[in-house]
Amino acid sequence: MAGTSGTPLPKRLGIKSGQLVTLLNVPLAFARSLDLPEDVRWSNQLRMAVDVVVLYADGLEEVERRIGGITGRLHPHGSVWVVWPKRRANGLDEDLIRSIALAAGMATSKECELGESWVGVRLALRASNRDAVAYRITDRLGTPRRARRATVPERVASGAGSTLRRARARSSK
Repeated sequence: MAGTSGTPLPKRLGIKSGQLVTLLNVPLAFARSLDLPEDVRWSNQLRMAVDVVVLYADGLEEVERRIGGITGRLHPHGSVWVVWPKRRANGLDEDLIRSIALAAGMATSKECELGESWVGVRLALRASNRDAVAYRITDRLGTPRRARRATVPERVASGAGSTLRRARARSSK
């Protein structure tokens, strides 16, 4: 790879085994070059306590619109990568991303080239804000959410007609 250090892309992005990675608006060419390890879970939808988010942005408006929602679902020690095409004049640069990140309670921690065609900036929650969002990784009982096993009863009620029953109950009052 010309212009890169030869380090695999998942390692440059800080993706480790067992993490939840969300890819937003990522072009197919970038997704193919990512080559995630087998035990990494990935999605194209934001979920609570996501570890790494890769946001591909075509312009400044995209970053401004999406960064608040991403920050609201980020794991306290997670990171967001804002990625854009290297040679396209789309109004994005590191200083603008840094300004948006500061307004969202985040800080930039790394800037690098991600392959031959993309540039990226890594954002993370400020250390002073991490304690405020620590509830995202524990439930009310203090059990870490990732350590809980899903419990499924043997017979699950279908819930058919429950809306109709509630409507009848309201009308009879």
